[in-house]
Amino acid sequence: MTIAAGKAAARSYFEEVLNRGDMAVADAIFAPGVRFQYPLGDLNGLPAVKNYIAAVREAFPDITFAVEDLFGEGDQVAARWSLAGTQTGRFRGKPPTGKRVAVAGNTVFRLQNGRIDEMWVAFDPARLA
Repeated sequence: MTIAAGKAAARSYFEEVLNRGDMAVADAIFAPGVRFQYPLGDLNGLPAVKNYIAAVREAFPDITFAVEDLFGEGDQVAARWSLAGTQTGRFRGKPPTGKRVAVAGNTVFRLQNGRIDEMWVAFDPARLA
């Protein structure tokens, strides 16, 4: 996979999957056994990742991710991103706050056989409250 193709997959993750909730794109860009490691825990497998994304989008229906930078080398792509959204649904067992949140973070994607196989996500989860 070329770095350009890896960057395209990462951008599709943010723009199509996270921002628009297009799970058909998730099926196309993620490996079935994708590993998703982030400050709130680890997820293994595409169904778990899709369920988490759906829960985030339900809690923050107006969520918008902006890709600030994309870098790539070898089989990895790194993204610096920001998100904004309003918590109008339950999130991780907590009732809606109605508060607008803004969070910055970084994600490193590892790609294998043309698909995202692993993700390491870094952000401050306290900013989501």
